[in-house]
Amino acid sequence: MKLIYVAGKGGVGKSVCSAATGIWASEKGLETLVFSMDPAHSLSDIFDIDLGSQPNKIKEHLFAYEPDLAEESRSFFRRYKNMITALFGLFEVEVKPEDFASMPGVSELIFMDKLNDIYVQKKYDLVVIDSAPTAMVLPLLQLPSITTGFVTKVLGIRNKWIGVLNMLESGFGDSILKEVRAMRLKAETMRNALTDPKTASITVVTIPEKAAVEESRRLIETVQSHGVNVSAIVINHVIGECPCQFCQEKMASQTSYIQDIRNRYHDKDIVILPDYGGEVKGDRLNRVAEDLYVKGQMEI
Repeated sequence: MKLIYVAGKGGVGKSVCSAATGIWASEKGLETLVFSMDPAHSLSDIFDIDLGSQPNKIKEHLFAYEPDLAEESRSFFRRYKNMITALFGLFEVEVKPEDFASMPGVSELIFMDKLNDIYVQKKYDLVVIDSAPTAMVLPLLQLPSITTGFVTKVLGIRNKWIGVLNMLESGFGDSILKEVRAMRLKAETMRNALTDPKTASITVVTIPEKAAVEESRRLIETVQSHGVNVSAIVINHVIGECPCQFCQEKMASQTSYIQDIRNRYHDKDIVILPDYGGEVKGDRLNRVAEDLYVKGQMEI
């Protein structure tokens, strides 16, 4: 199984590129899942179909999935109930399953847990991950090492405290150990997958404007510092030839940023996508797929 993680600033076209990649891969006969990790799901709108909260077949070889965060939060809470109860109990905080998803950092943890389930099942040849905006991507990539560190510390104090916890409630301490071990295993599995260039790569989507280019630069530096391979950069919404002054000035500005990206990342595939002049969804995704993988010569 291969993982393609599509990342970038909010509003640059990540979901469109994710959907188009899924279409292209499925047409090559690969069993493909497009998996949304953005709480503000948009794949349903782009595929022009109501996906629901389970993998939904779009067409032959192509499935899409927008996990219901509230539903997955309750499932996650049940799976790690003892660990969560003990952790928040240290701060005398009672956590209810229905409130758990709204806590900072929890959505990333839940999505990582769900992605791990998909990864270990090996049901698909390719999983295209439509990521959350950059600000949420970075914690997700850091999460496996953070989780592993936390779990290791918990296991390190087991001899001192597990017996005490078992006295409070029969089997409570042992249940905590079982849950934290399971979480550490999942975290390490995903860390190993993300850092294996034969398994995972990141496609960064940006637009030729200062804020987006700078955010992409920081994203690339950060993920590469974690050992994750950035294989391609997609520059979206590039304006076409037009004689009017506004377009000429915009073209000049965009050309400058595009050239800067080419110079800085000459070792990566760089693909230019035009401004399609309207909403891209449904059948129009085929043109994006062709621009990415035929004209742009990207590879899966």
